[in-house]
Amino acid sequence: MSGFEILEMLDIRSRMAACENDLNDEQRARLEAADDRLLRSAPAFFQSVAAIADLPEMRRRSRTPCSHWWWYLERLAEREPVQT
Repeated sequence: MSGFEILEMLDIRSRMAACENDLNDEQRARLEAADDRLLRSAPAFFQSVAAIADLPEMRRRSRTPCSHWWWYLERLAEREPVQT
């Protein structure tokens, strides 16, 4: 995925956060699976974004809440791989 596509994905995930409480069980399970894939792909996603943008600066300018953990790809990329 290109950095632009990943930024769009992060933006969509933030919009989804606003309605998470309204998800049914199936939708919640699908979102959790997608979040898991995002966590496992964080290093590659961060590299793609870093090639086109300064992610920390983007977060600062847009005042991204800390609860939107998916916008912190550089920190997620440093973590140990998620065990499945």
